[in-house]
Amino acid sequence: MSLAESLESAAEALPGDADQIRPANGDPFQLLELLDGPASIRVLGWLLAHHPEAGGELALAWLEEEEGAALVVAVPEQELPKESRKALRRLVHQARSRGVGIEESVTAEPRVGRLPDLDEKISLAHVSPYDPRGGRLVYIVESSPSGGARVFEALIDVGRGIVDFQVYRAGRRQVGDFVRDLTRRSRFPAVEADPESVRELIRRRLESQSPDQPLPKAFSEWRGKLGLAGDRRLTPGEEVRRELGSNLEAASTEALVAEVAQGNIGPWPPPSEALESMAVSLQGEFASSPSDDAGLAGRVGEEVQRLYIGGETARANAERFDETAYVFWRSGKNGLAQACLETADRLRGDDHQSSPVVTEMMVGVESALKQDLARRLGWADEAASSESGEAENS
Repeated sequence: MSLAESLESAAEALPGDADQIRPANGDPFQLLELLDGPASIRVLGWLLAHHPEAGGELALAWLEEEEGAALVVAVPEQELPKESRKALRRLVHQARSRGVGIEESVTAEPRVGRLPDLDEKISLAHVSPYDPRGGRLVYIVESSPSGGARVFEALIDVGRGIVDFQVYRAGRRQVGDFVRDLTRRSRFPAVEADPESVRELIRRRLESQSPDQPLPKAFSEWRGKLGLAGDRRLTPGEEVRRELGSNLEAASTEALVAEVAQGNIGPWPPPSEALESMAVSLQGEFASSPSDDAGLAGRVGEEVQRLYIGGETARANAERFDETAYVFWRSGKNGLAQACLETADRLRGDDHQSSPVVTEMMVGVESALKQDLARRLGWADEAASSESGEAENS
């Protein structure tokens, strides 16, 4: 029987501890976080008595942690069958060889305070940069009533709303590992944010949820636990506007253009249905024309610019640049943050056409659309045939 199955048996035999055993899903270290000291001893002792192999597996895992080793030492030997007593003595010997003594164990001083109290509540949040399509992941981590922590993960998008939502349970040690992973990713590393400002991001996306984008089932189930009904707050992007308002630096516009060119920001294209409608229109416009790459490129550029600098796409990208400014600001790159804010202002104002950042964002979209249209019109096939004929003649 596996450790997870044995722990389920323990949950049935020890109903008072079941609510802490089951959320661990068989993870020894999460179980160590969820159970208080006396409960840990009780569960480990029961396993050693009734499922010795699983009990030994759990004890060996706990020996890797100082707190866990102290628990192994504290299991009362006299309550175990003979073979289990021998196994426990070997485990206790391993614990003592690591410097754990009886006086350090929870038998001498029960560890009833291992679950977080009001002064130790976990409350933190992180936001990721935007992906190429314009969505981003945001995270809220808070103490769980049953011990450990809950991690709320939401994929949000200015145009689509709340696209995906997940909830995870974690122990205190796992929270630290989780945060380190978020912030050290090679692609789209997250930065810390005020939990209330992240709630505000989620709240606004909920309010603008697209009718074509149903709310994720998990979000509907956990919505009441997110605390979205509080007072309105500033988003991270609005916070950085307030902070940089009195600490202006020269905007690093050229560096921001380079970030776009390298694929670190954008292209955050217009909605796919708008691009498809434009492509169909241009296909009809050039359907009866001979191959004209230059003419097609010019019209594609005009239409892409029209979509990027007007209406909902400009509004959505302005918000994305505000929020991207926060990511740069938290990373100590105030010049890039200032360039993001200026780009957002241009998208909201009348001089958006002069923004080199937006121009760079359109380059890849224009190229992809031009190639797609050339294929639809059959021009790509004509060019390939022409090149093949020239090769044969030579």
